[in-house]
Formats: sequence, C-alpha cells, structure tokens
Amino acid sequence: MKISVIIVSYNCKAFLDYCIQSVFKALKNIEGEIIVVDNCSSDGSVEYIKSKKYNLKIIENDINLGFSKANNKASKLAGGDYLFFLNPDTIIPEDLINNFVENKKRDTGIFGFRMIDGQGSFLRESKRNFPNIRIISKKLLGFRSDYYSSLNEFDSGVVDVLCGANMIIKKSIFDQINGFNEEYFMFGEDIEISHKISKYGYKNYYCGSSSIIHFKGQSTINDVSYLKNFYGAMNIYYKNVFSSNLFFLYIIKIISGLFIFFKRFLQPKTKINTDSNFNLLFSDKPNNKLKKLYENISTIEQLEESLHNCNLIFDPNYLTFKEIIKCIDNLKNKNKINFWFLSSDYTYMIKAGGMNQKGSTVFL
Repeated sequence: MKISVIIVSYNCKAFLDYCIQSVFKALKNIEGEIIVVDNCSSDGSVEYIKSKKYNLKIIENDINLGFSKANNKASKLAGGDYLFFLNPDTIIPEDLINNFVENKKRDTGIFGFRMIDGQGSFLRESKRNFPNIRIISKKLLGFRSDYYSSLNEFDSGVVDVLCGANMIIKKSIFDQINGFNEEYFMFGEDIEISHKISKYGYKNYYCGSSSIIHFKGQSTINDVSYLKNFYGAMNIYYKNVFSSNLFFLYIIKIISGLFIFFKRFLQPKTKINTDSNFNLLFSDKPNNKLKKLYENISTIEQLEESLHNCNLIFDPNYLTFKEIIKCIDNLKNKNKINFWFLSSDYTYMIKAGGMNQKGSTVFL
C-alpha cells in the first residue's frame, strides 16, 4: 500500500515546514510521498521549502485556488493507493499512518483522527453529524444544536462527518465520487464529501486513539471574506443536499447573510497569555540560540506536576512528536503554560494563536 500525503498551503511557511517534518517521521516505514500545493503564497513558502531539500513534490499555483480545487489538482498527480489530505498547520505522531493501516475496514470511506489545538483543547469538529435543516438553522443562529457527534472523543467508530484538516480516503473511491466539490473555496467541502461517501455505501470512521495537533487559522485571515466563505458554505451545502426545498434555502441565505453582517463586528478576540515568569526547554541539552533569545531559560528532561506560568519549548530531537502531543494533552488544564515547538534543525519555533487567529513564529 502506498499513501500520498497532500498538503495545501497558503502563507504559513514555518507551520508547513514543521508539518512536513512530522509527516516524514510518520512515513518512515511506509511507502509514501508528500505533495505540497502552494496556493500562490507571498511569504516565500515555496523558496523556503525548496531550500530544505526535502524529497517531495511541490505544485506552485499562480492564483489561490482554494482548498477543493487545489486538493483535486494534487490528487490527479498522486501515485498512492490512498490519499491523506492534511492541513499545513498540523503535527502528526510517528505512528499515525500505521494506526490507519491497522484499523481501516473494507467499507471505510473516509478515515479521520482526534484533533487538539496548539494549547491542548479538543477540537469538536473532529467528528460531526450531518447538518439537516434544524441543525443548520440553530447553528447559524448561535443556538446549541446536535452539530457535533456524541461519540466520546477518545473512542473510535462511525460518524457522519470528518474534518477536512485530516482525511484519509482510498484514491479509487475519491475518483469514483469526483473528488471535492469545487463550488467551495474553503469550508463545507468536508461536510459534502462525507455526505457523498455515505450515499455511495461507505462509512466514515473516526479514530480517537491517535491525536494530532491542528493549530487552526494559519492559512486564513479572520476577516469578512473568511466569514463569507465560512457561513456561505452552508448555503452551497444546503443547495446541493436539500435543493428541492427552495423556501428554506431562501431563509438560510437570509440568516447566514445577517450572521455575517453582525459577526464582523462581534468577532471575539481570543488571546493566549504570553507573560511568563520563566522559560523551559524540554530537552537533554541546552540550546545556545535560545539562550540568546531568553535571559533566563532552563533545560528540563522531565515534567513536574507543579509546572505553571511558563513558556514550555519542546525539542523534537529529544521527544518524539507523539510524546509532544501527549504532553500537551496532559498539561492542557494547567495555568498559563505557553507551548512552543522548536524545529528539528533549531532554526525557528512556532506557537498557537487564539481561535482562528495567526500563531507566532520566531526565527532563531
């Protein structure tokens, strides 16, 4: 079995590079390839990735094609039996793909994993229900709904909808259903393809035994265009799935339009604490570059229960990516811990931002 990992990226070169580093570790004992699709980035992403001399394919688009078109374009060049669509702002553990190989079933349509953000919070969009008229209306209006699956986050089983940030699908099935619907620029395409997969008789499997980090928001700007793409995707989905009900389609358009109008003024600004009393490098050796950056930095080789109010920097040459993800999962409720991720070549480190906001990158 060969797997093609497809990563569509836009203006997030450090997060993309870190993702690639984790993917190569996950492909160590797997026959696979990595295909990066750059959607006309202006931050030097292509040049930066090329300078790393990775053994991967890069597709350079002249314009930003969006998520669906870019992934479909890459899928046509993919040589794998399976396609793994992965966001550039993710970190995956070394055994993730092996976990898929061991747990996939004959009727598997799409396979997806548990996701946490860069501060350890579980991302509920990892597993969702199909949005019907009632669910869509309540979600657009901001009311509690059955939008998310009730399956426990650490369990595994069949769910309706998996997240486009990490999706594994057999290439023959992806071709059979004609790939992602290119009406969507971004957002919503994962809901419709999950729905289409089910109509073809396959099942979507959520795996809660393996976790990935999804920083969120690194390839998007949280502005009016973002809101139009996000809430407008519901209009496209509703039109394609419930097209016979034109009256409710009209109502959904009105509701989503009003929601976009008000959301642009009421969008909350989630901030992560950056004021810390001390800095810790989780490694077996000190780092001279970090010593120049921080006046007070200590090196630790194991975590203490009393840890709080600090910058905690993970060294991937000391810890595996799986161990890093587990640490964040275990420390997520600790007070005022900022998690930083040092690159394996010690040239930069990254940190999560707030909800759907750009994270931080420090080049060393």
